[in-house]
Amino acid sequence: MASDMDFNGADTQDAAFDLIPANTLVKVTMIIRPGGAGPEGWLTQSQASAAQYLNTEAIVMEGPFARRRIYTRIGFRGKGVDASGVDKYANRGRALIRGILESARGIKANDQSEAARAARLIRSLGDLNSLDFVAKIGIEKNRDEPDEPGRNVIKAAIGPEHRQYAGIMGGHSASAQAPAAPSQGHGGGVVQDPYAASGAATDGAAPFWAR
Repeated sequence: MASDMDFNGADTQDAAFDLIPANTLVKVTMIIRPGGAGPEGWLTQSQASAAQYLNTEAIVMEGPFARRRIYTRIGFRGKGVDASGVDKYANRGRALIRGILESARGIKANDQSEAARAARLIRSLGDLNSLDFVAKIGIEKNRDEPDEPGRNVIKAAIGPEHRQYAGIMGGHSASAQAPAAPSQGHGGGVVQDPYAASGAATDGAAPFWAR
């Protein structure tokens, strides 16, 4: 058993700190971290402005990056509108949420059928919690630290029109993602972590920018 105490042959930790390459497609489960603001408390209020966002944590479910966690703020309301009266921050967030619903429920972006339009409806922001979808990974850099490698974020959600969608989603049916009952809000429900029950190892606590 002496070899069990010799760690010279163990893998280095380098890979644990490597970013997932930009534009990688992965299947994720999204968890919303409620901030107590907005409808039913699912939103988080910015400390710097009037902006509100969904504080999300996406857990990679399969493949070489399984169990990696990706923290993304999805804008819901910006700090204001531009000269043309458009809230660009909110619009980008709504576009991503639409993409997540289409990916999770197997709806093509150009499908305007009654069923497709119904699939893009939610009764609560809580309906987004625990959805599985195909995510395109991006890398976001801190403007104040341009020399740092940055961090991974969800760049986009990939729908069934993409040639790799079916292979990544596997046997997950679109209908299985439709909500079965109205959400009770974060006070009456549970934020589910797909790895929590098994006690599987994770990358640790959320970094400061995800809290």
